[in-house]
Amino acid sequence: MKQYLGRPYVWGGRTPAAGGFDCSGLLEYAFAQVGMDMYGTAQSQYNKTKPVPEDNIKPGDFIFFSTYKPGASHVGMYVGNGQFINANSSGGTSYSSVEEWKKLYPFLGFRRI
Repeated sequence: MKQYLGRPYVWGGRTPAAGGFDCSGLLEYAFAQVGMDMYGTAQSQYNKTKPVPEDNIKPGDFIFFSTYKPGASHVGMYVGNGQFINANSSGGTSYSSVEEWKKLYPFLGFRRI
């Protein structure tokens, strides 16, 4: 996913050909490159994963927030050191702080395939 850092946020963007990604599209595309089907919205990706206690998180785990509607509406991938990579409307595909996002939005937890 690092190769897509700096790409703009594109609502519904699911491949590099779209010019950018939305949050679930970025995860869907990245996991498809390793043969894993994570097709769908943040909520459907939430439903396809299992909870992970915060003291057991590892790079590659999903992180979910409720942003503009109830339920999982934003997803990223934890990369370690309190950071996650995601596609968001203010920074495009970028790294974000877990703690900063927890201050802004309801945190729904870490999850794993």
